[in-house]
Amino acid sequence: MPHATLNESRKTALRAWLKLLAASNQIRKELQSRLQDAHGISLSRFDVLANLYRAPASGVRLSDLSKQLMVSNGNVTQVIAPLIKDGFVIRCASEKDARVATASLSQKGIETFEAMAADHAIWVEELLGGLSHSEQQSITQLLTQIDFKDK
Repeated sequence: MPHATLNESRKTALRAWLKLLAASNQIRKELQSRLQDAHGISLSRFDVLANLYRAPASGVRLSDLSKQLMVSNGNVTQVIAPLIKDGFVIRCASEKDARVATASLSQKGIETFEAMAADHAIWVEELLGGLSHSEQQSITQLLTQIDFKDK
């Protein structure tokens, strides 16, 4: 099997991917640390709360939540269990189908998430502070051009 030739175009694409990956990993690591220190919560749990905050008040099916988060159903169950125990999330079985469960934020969950989200937004702004507003917009626009649907 022939090896892929690393022409200049491929080298550039690989460098871009490695820079994106490194930046993303560093930002995630820093946000994880700050969320844990300030709120005693993991970034995974914060992501679940964020998705539930944006969901309809009636809640979201756990299977849909796993798709939104791009994780397995088992992973969602594992991450959501402590949030239920702590009173942030309410889990309900469907009246129509006992195999289907939905989750929604409790009032405590809404209030807690809003406080965390305010801190999160400040931290992201700080972490991207080395870039101008225009540069941040450019990055957003450039990354939007990557189409993964057909690949």
